[in-house]
Amino acid sequence: MTQEIQIIEYAFTANKDYLQSLLAVGFYAIAVQEDIQQISNQLDFSNTQTKIIRLKEDDEIAIKKLYTEKDWYSSLQTDYEAGKRQFYSAIRGIGGYLPTEKLLTYCQAKHLFTGVNLLAFESAYNVALALSR
Repeated sequence: MTQEIQIIEYAFTANKDYLQSLLAVGFYAIAVQEDIQQISNQLDFSNTQTKIIRLKEDDEIAIKKLYTEKDWYSSLQTDYEAGKRQFYSAIRGIGGYLPTEKLLTYCQAKHLFTGVNLLAFESAYNVALALSR
């Protein structure tokens, strides 16, 4: 089955355990900054089809879409109805991205296939929380 929604997760830190936990989730891709590239080369990709996208600072600015706390759902709905199927997100909205947990909530409510393993996402979420404290 192909993914109906492609989630590209923004990795906010160069922590190998965190990046490996993101690979287990089943995201379409993980977007990393250039300075994280060396660590991404050390990851185990044997059990995933997730891609790594290397972002430059200009790329990062271009792909961000601001979703406010107040209007994220209606903005996401508008984008989906307009045919958008690829979304950049980050756990807890770090870096100004759409919060991944909200994107997953939307996809679950609409019964949209993402390929994401929710238990693996919860684990990655917990790693991200520990790193951001």
